[in-house]
Amino acid sequence: MPGYPKVVPAPPMQRTVDALRRAIKAMYHVMPDVDAEDMATHAEALADAIERESTLRLRQPEDVRHSRSPMTGVMNPVSPPMTTEYFPETQSVTCHIRYNEAYQGPPNCVHGGFVAAILDEGLGATRHLTDKRCVTGQLNVTYKRPTPINADLVLHARIVEMHERKMLVTGEITHKGEITASAEGLFVFLDPEKFNALAIGAHEASR
Repeated sequence: MPGYPKVVPAPPMQRTVDALRRAIKAMYHVMPDVDAEDMATHAEALADAIERESTLRLRQPEDVRHSRSPMTGVMNPVSPPMTTEYFPETQSVTCHIRYNEAYQGPPNCVHGGFVAAILDEGLGATRHLTDKRCVTGQLNVTYKRPTPINADLVLHARIVEMHERKMLVTGEITHKGEITASAEGLFVFLDPEKFNALAIGAHEASR
């Protein structure tokens, strides 16, 4: 099955991540002048508890590292998260995502930067249909209409050209069948030595 290695958090850890996602969403609705000393105390205690369990460095096993992805990570409360289905027969992927208020830009709309991020992630996910590792070389995004928050969004992406050192991928985000944004991405393949150098750099940075 294509895709990143799967990590299943322990039940208490899943509850923690779910609660943090709720907190991030709820903070959007809290006025800045709220004088909630008990909330601050609980938040600080939670941060202390999480820090006590923080033993991982930046250089992590691949499955653990991808569980921290800001877009798809089951262990990252910033991640909405996004789920992905792979279709090798058509060299395409379909992603599902729902952004809440924490990702709002214009009223009731997903911030354009997050729209670009999910297009980058979805188009890049097609690399799992190949035997390549890659990085984004170029991403051209077209914003066609507002992308709503608190709405079920679908992203379709497909490989349209494969070359020795790069691939061209196109895709679009839709809401209720209407395209809200589309993109064309050029993804550059990395040879194993260059990819391993990134991992070594992460190891050095985490010392």
